[in-house]
Amino acid sequence: MSEANTSTRQVAVNAAFLKEIKEDNLLLKSLWDQIGPLSAHIETATNHWPELITLLSDLRDQLAIHFTLEEAYGYFDDAVDIAPQLSLQAETLRGQHRKLFEQIRDLADRVTEVSLESEQQSTAFMKRFSRFRQDLENHEEEELKLILESLDDDLGVGD
Repeated sequence: MSEANTSTRQVAVNAAFLKEIKEDNLLLKSLWDQIGPLSAHIETATNHWPELITLLSDLRDQLAIHFTLEEAYGYFDDAVDIAPQLSLQAETLRGQHRKLFEQIRDLADRVTEVSLESEQQSTAFMKRFSRFRQDLENHEEEELKLILESLDDDLGVGD
């Protein structure tokens, strides 16, 4: 008796990867929860500048870990293996990590150089930070869409 040759793709879930990503996401969320209120208004930011300096340094370090985890654990590779048509999108998103990290590294360095006596300097800095935050949020949203699209392809959602 011969068996019919049927192939099914399965999503491999690495428990260590999930644990690391979960811890990383919790730390990132905690940092954003602390930074959000401090960066919402220029007056609040200038009144809490020392805290902001520390939090941006912590955010820089956490994003270094975040991006490394995504790349080291094959986060993008798995999405591309499951749905090869998403390869270009995955490579584009991976390429954004370097730029985003350079932005946060620069912000974490420059925050210490801002003269709080100069409203112009602090306002300009906070505008740059706001643009970075929006860029990062857009990036994370696109990564989520990529993962969901690859899972839709793998699981046959919408068939």
